[in-house]
Amino acid sequence: MGAFTETIIADARGCTTCMACELACGFRWSKKMDPSQSTIRVHRNDATGLVDIQVLEGCDSCSGVEIPYCVVVCAPQVLSLGRKRSKKNPGAL
Repeated sequence: MGAFTETIIADARGCTTCMACELACGFRWSKKMDPSQSTIRVHRNDATGLVDIQVLEGCDSCSGVEIPYCVVVCAPQVLSLGRKRSKKNPGAL
């Protein structure tokens, strides 16, 4: 059995693409409202209207705070803090 780590869980179906999560995350890393520093990305496909939310590899779920910044600012509440099974050690057999 593997260990679990905290992670951001996204349900893009209710996302309004307001980008508040990107701004909050960028602020967490750079202390500026800079979405380019964010470890969460929101994209709406203009042709289909579908939204894709990606939590990038560098996300640490705002380690050290009770509720991650992106979760706090998400008005439609499509982001939450959850758990996922940790990846196995790549060197293990």
